[in-house]
Amino acid sequence: MITSQLASAPGSDTTMVLFSGVTLLVLLFWYLATDKDRVKRNVGSAIVLLIAVFSFCAIISPNNLMQVIQGKKELSKAHNLSGGIEIVGGSAFIVEVQPNVDQDTQEVIPLTPSAMDTAKTILEKRLNEAGTLDAPVTVQGNRIEIQIPKIDPADAAALKKILTTTAKLTIHERHPQSDQLARLVHEGEEHIPGYRAYPQELKDPDTGEILGERYVLVKRKPALTGKEVAAAYPDRQTNTQVQIELTSTGARQMETFTRSLTAGQDFIVSILDGKVINSAVLNAEVLSKRFVISGLDNIEECEELSKGLSNPMENDIEVIDERTISATLGEATVKQGINAGLAGLALTVVFVLLYYRFSGIVAIIGLALNILILFGAMALFGASFTLPGIAGIILTIGVAVDANVLIYERMREELATGKSVHAAIKAAYDKAFSAIFDANITTLLTALILFWKATGSVKGFAVTLTIGILGTLLAALLCTRVMFAWSEDTGVLKKVKFMNLIPERTFNFIGKRKIAFVLSGVLIAGGIAETMIEGDKRLGIDFVGGSVVRYEIPEGQNVTRQQAQEILNKVETTKAVSAQIEQPAEGNAFLTVKSSREDKEACEAAIRANIPGFGEKKTHESTIAENIDGDGTEWVVEASVSAVSPTLGGEFLGNAVWALGLGIFCVLIYITLRYEFAFALGAFLALAHDILITLGILVLSGQEFSLIHVGAFLTIAGYSINDTIVVFDRLRENLKTKRGDIRDVMNDAISTTLSRTIITSVTTFVSVLVLFIFGGASLKAFSFTIMIGVIVGTYSSIFIASPIVYIYSKARGINLRREVLESDLESEINPAKV
Repeated sequence: MITSQLASAPGSDTTMVLFSGVTLLVLLFWYLATDKDRVKRNVGSAIVLLIAVFSFCAIISPNNLMQVIQGKKELSKAHNLSGGIEIVGGSAFIVEVQPNVDQDTQEVIPLTPSAMDTAKTILEKRLNEAGTLDAPVTVQGNRIEIQIPKIDPADAAALKKILTTTAKLTIHERHPQSDQLARLVHEGEEHIPGYRAYPQELKDPDTGEILGERYVLVKRKPALTGKEVAAAYPDRQTNTQVQIELTSTGARQMETFTRSLTAGQDFIVSILDGKVINSAVLNAEVLSKRFVISGLDNIEECEELSKGLSNPMENDIEVIDERTISATLGEATVKQGINAGLAGLALTVVFVLLYYRFSGIVAIIGLALNILILFGAMALFGASFTLPGIAGIILTIGVAVDANVLIYERMREELATGKSVHAAIKAAYDKAFSAIFDANITTLLTALILFWKATGSVKGFAVTLTIGILGTLLAALLCTRVMFAWSEDTGVLKKVKFMNLIPERTFNFIGKRKIAFVLSGVLIAGGIAETMIEGDKRLGIDFVGGSVVRYEIPEGQNVTRQQAQEILNKVETTKAVSAQIEQPAEGNAFLTVKSSREDKEACEAAIRANIPGFGEKKTHESTIAENIDGDGTEWVVEASVSAVSPTLGGEFLGNAVWALGLGIFCVLIYITLRYEFAFALGAFLALAHDILITLGILVLSGQEFSLIHVGAFLTIAGYSINDTIVVFDRLRENLKTKRGDIRDVMNDAISTTLSRTIITSVTTFVSVLVLFIFGGASLKAFSFTIMIGVIVGTYSSIFIASPIVYIYSKARGINLRREVLESDLESEINPAKV
């Protein structure tokens, strides 16, 4: 199937992937089981090397690499990485949703907005169930536009089949004399009230070749419909059957239906999209929740039927047009973004090298492995590089740098106590493990639930972040430790030196809680008030919908997307406007302008006035033409106008918010079990604080909210949780090891982690700042949002999260030290409860 093809790297070998996975798993168990330093070093090196090689081969296969070396293929065309629509462009399919016809009265049932939204949702699920494919779907009247990144012609043909498969399944009782009467009823020679004849293809059982057609006479009213299918999956043992699981309502309907039949005598007929796909005698007294549809030719047909039944359409779909489309960001913007991203990463690398010196080199190698794993996994699973995906990458790099900083700051502390280099390194990794593990696991929990429950680009963000977190754990806890082991054993590392820009002193952060709460309260209240007043005005076309105007470009006329976008950027509009070039399979290309309904006329006037040939007029005799002016003349370049629904509809946002809320709830449960409820409350309120303040600042700054902001806010949520957990981990450790007032212990914990907090925040902020300055206008909103989130998240981890824990524990009379000690004792006695 096309979606599985798009979601797997070219030339990937399932057997090799399975063998590699098993090998790595065995090596990992070996690494964890051994206590011998040399064995641990060698096995860890093997794991790192194998993962690096596998990741590299996933990005560019050995065969393609050889062709690049030989000059037979360009590097840009040899890799298996894929970009999203906004980056590389692709193909657009325009499908028309057909209205249903009432089976009894034969009257056409008008299409409703609800029916169009349902069709859109189903198509999104069919195309992107794995969350790795960038496939925006928008409703335009009774039509739907599906945009797919660049694909081969063969894949495009397979895609059409997926799009046009309605998958209307109905289960009927067969007439006892079907063999004799079906064709007569079909040809109109007989009429049997309550029954209808449906066609069934006759195939050669050996070759699958279609030999002819027959008709089956069934009751017109179905006993069961596909709406009651809870799950459908191919039977891998037979490759010719599909296992069906019904909902509880469907199970009751099936039981009632089959009880009225006679086992071994009566037939059950399955009809899909108006054709009989299965007619079989009832082989049990009663069927219930599970049954089988058989008679398919191969596993591909089983997979297609399973996917269709899992996401059945309520209306027929017809593909009416197919065209290639340009990238929505434009080539220049993409290059600017890539260059800015590389520059920001380079600054991070330079800072880490200067600050941590030799240890910085180790950190950079670990970061490089992390990025290699991330890109390799994205290539292997066919994940597209989209703006939300890039947000996941930025968060991944920030978390990866943070993990190394945590280890090195711990190493600095251990060396300060007089420990040897070997002992300091070992203690640093042991003590930093819990903070790195908890911070990444809480972010991973959120990412997994976003993948499970969210849709569209949010699912893509979750895929990228999940891969990145797993890569971070591997690179920070295994790769860098192996590097240090080799450095020690070979004598390269004899002394560890770090810069120290943050003074080692204890600040009274808890004492400043009232000032911080007042400041945050004012910012949150102002942001909420401004959002209530201006919120609707700040929603972009992605949220509220708008108009699409398509101008047919005359033959010989050269109009670029960048040229049109520059013209549109000079127009004063209420919402942001975007342009694309579309090229149908036949005929002239189109310039497509997407704007709000209020801005449509101003944009049209600007396009016609500034692009040669678009503003010329000719005399037109008829007064019926839609584009005729009052003076009896018509524009040379015709324009078709259609309304578009929001790309990010209510269901999309509902799923995203619900999934994020569920993820945060699971994080709270985890923190409560690992720490104490007061910590969970502090983390939750700090996260809500960060999102509300960032939202308010964006509204106050006049930002227009679009798809870009979805990825940015998810990044902020991940960053906020990660930052807070690191402080809480040190606080928990201090509560177990240090005496004194809880307030002093908290101040010491925050102050001790201050160096790590500032270093991580600065490196992340600078990377995004470079993207903001040099990344082009389209990326400014994206980077600006993350920059605000980083600042607010850093502030909240210091001045908000821990003070909330302090206030709550005091108000409830909770002894935090005792609670933490009891929690640790419980985990040692009964680990299964933690």
